[in-house]
Amino acid sequence: MEIKEALIEGRKYLKDLEYTDPIYETRRILSFLLNKDLSYLVAHDSELLDSTVEERYFEILDKRKNGMPIQYILGEEDFYGRSFKVLKDVLIPRQDTEISVETLLKIIKNNKINNMLEIGCGTGIVSISVDLETKIDVTAVDISKRAIENSIINKEKLGSGIKIMKSDLFSNVKESFDLIYSNPPYIKSDEIEKLQVEVRKHEPRLALDGGEDGLHFYRKIIEKAPEYLNDRGYLVFEIGHDEAKDICALMEDKFDIEVIKDLSKLDRVVVGQLRM
Repeated sequence: MEIKEALIEGRKYLKDLEYTDPIYETRRILSFLLNKDLSYLVAHDSELLDSTVEERYFEILDKRKNGMPIQYILGEEDFYGRSFKVLKDVLIPRQDTEISVETLLKIIKNNKINNMLEIGCGTGIVSISVDLETKIDVTAVDISKRAIENSIINKEKLGSGIKIMKSDLFSNVKESFDLIYSNPPYIKSDEIEKLQVEVRKHEPRLALDGGEDGLHFYRKIIEKAPEYLNDRGYLVFEIGHDEAKDICALMEDKFDIEVIKDLSKLDRVVVGQLRM
């Protein structure tokens, strides 16, 4: 089968599935298998595929059709200009989180920030990106052993110098920070079963379930954060698009607050600066 034929057949195979982008995903899968960029597929669309590549291609499409996220199948995801390893049972990086990274880099650039703590690091995308883009000290924690393993893999893969340790929120944190960031679980418990199949059946519930109102972990972090922040330190959250009002209400007694919108003009990041 030629490359162009494989792409056409793949698009037909994934057609009408609510959680797929058939054109993008077929190209990405084939590029991955051939270890070539997308331009190669266009320039060599009449090239015959090796039988083993063709077989593997349709095996992956079958997994995708059954709802397995493409990031778990391929074991990687691009984020902020870098390729990160993604292990099964770890929350998959979202492109919206690049807004968080941009916000953190802006804070670091415009203030005297020496160190940062990330609570719930997952694959390590935020901590590693900040570390590689700045000169500050970065500590990343997670309660999940699998997430810790994933972050360590990406730290070593990308040559980052972040410190990684297991901690249930602040339980093993011993120092204070100029900046604390978290993208905690924020899906309401009773809404998880309404999510797309690739999320509810494959991504870890531990990284999704934010309790009855989705705010459980925000409350716990907001309550304890002042003990771990230096004077006028920053607490930054990524949030669900409909949670800004409630999270700001939880923070307003101790923090000066700003809400940052994403490219779709939805509330995405809350920035709080600790009052003196």
